[in-house]
Amino acid sequence: MKLFNTILLLGTLSLYSNATTLKEVINNTLQNNQNIQAMKLSNDSKKEDYNSVKNTFAPTLSIGANVIRLDGDTRAVQVGTTSSIYAMASVNLYNGGKNDAIKKQKSYELESSKLNTTTNIKQTLLNVVTLFFQAKTINENINVFTKKGKTLKAQYDRVKQKYDIQMVTKDEVLKLQSEYETNKYTIEELKYKKQELIYNLNLLTSNNINTFDDSKLPNVKDLNYEKSETIKALEKSIQAVNEASKVISSSNMPQVKIEDKYSIYQYDDYNENLLQDLPEQQNQLVLSVNYKIFDTNTKSKTQSIKISKLALKKQLEFQIKNEKMRFELAKQKLFTQELKLKSLKSAVNMGNSVYDMIKEKYQNGIVDNITFLDALSKKSYNISLYNQALNDYEITKANYYFASGKSYKTIVSKF
Repeated sequence: MKLFNTILLLGTLSLYSNATTLKEVINNTLQNNQNIQAMKLSNDSKKEDYNSVKNTFAPTLSIGANVIRLDGDTRAVQVGTTSSIYAMASVNLYNGGKNDAIKKQKSYELESSKLNTTTNIKQTLLNVVTLFFQAKTINENINVFTKKGKTLKAQYDRVKQKYDIQMVTKDEVLKLQSEYETNKYTIEELKYKKQELIYNLNLLTSNNINTFDDSKLPNVKDLNYEKSETIKALEKSIQAVNEASKVISSSNMPQVKIEDKYSIYQYDDYNENLLQDLPEQQNQLVLSVNYKIFDTNTKSKTQSIKISKLALKKQLEFQIKNEKMRFELAKQKLFTQELKLKSLKSAVNMGNSVYDMIKEKYQNGIVDNITFLDALSKKSYNISLYNQALNDYEITKANYYFASGKSYKTIVSKF
């Protein structure tokens, strides 16, 4: 959690001092996300399922009552009505290891479910971080094009005044007006995209987020790859399948069970002269041994388990290769993104210098408005690309953290 508490403490989706922080966004996600809550409830269900089979001897204690009444032709030595209450305890002394295998199977399934939940939580957090910085990019670009719009409006007003006194041609005015209107549309389109991102972010956090502060993720380099929770979950699933196989094979082993039943009786409608020694209470102890000598289903069930296990192993092999590849690519992407930032920063500096030079020449009538608008567009475009690259760099860092396979709690502890 510290990884993202730090990551998110530094990051948010706004430039206002009272904006929602990235830490708040992450905490809201962990506490309120309905998918995460559902996964935790599913784990609780599996835990109770495990608790139900935790005792391998499966002892039971039951109580009951019954009434037996005979009507019609009854013999003189028969009891007309017999009532009884009883308590019975039973224990499986041996069932071929079935209960022990079921216990282990449920335990592995529970562990696999917990690991899959962690994987899903990490993916949800990664989605939140990605949305956070994507929205930040949109917000910053809205500011870029808003500034561009102010520049265009100022130049349009200046040229319009000159046109009114017939100092410039109409096409110069129309060109600036067209660029200004196009820029307005671009801003509105960006606002829609921002709202769409905020909507998705609100859905994940189950919270209303409107403004965001500026933040960065901590720089982490040279991480070592570790098996992720996804791989560990698959390993647990394979172990669970092994135990399921033992459950099936246990049916061909001897089954030994002991039962003890204590009963209290009451009699009515009988000849007391003939029946004087009726028992008022009895204790019955039963030891049973059962051995199955023929079964048509076990072979098919065993084969099904073997195929399931083979499928899981293939899936595990693929996942290990896939994760190692994604980790190496994430590491390379981080390096590539750093180079991209340096290049775009140079482009921004160059674009600003060219724009300042062209603007001065344009205002002095040395260059036409087409040259000016081209310089202004390139300046805004370069800044927009640089803003996106900065935020993409933060997303790339987040992908690198998660691709390493480490728990986010472990990563956080390093900061």
